[in-house]
Amino acid sequence: MARQRRCAVALMHQQKVQGIAQARKIPLPLALGVAFVGGFLLQNFFATPAPRTLLNWYLTYQAFISGTR
Repeated sequence: MARQRRCAVALMHQQKVQGIAQARKIPLPLALGVAFVGGFLLQNFFATPAPRTLLNWYLTYQAFISGTR
């Protein structure tokens, strides 16, 4: 069990190092622009009736299911 934990921690550390190295290659203005455009598109998408209704139905379903346990 300890060996498995050590291997998992080593993998997580390796992924963190690789993620940081890859993130440094992306220019900050580009990353901020993509985040802004993505947020704008998601906000407009969820402002339409269909996704909002589906999300509300899903949340209602989850509340009903968790209330019956």
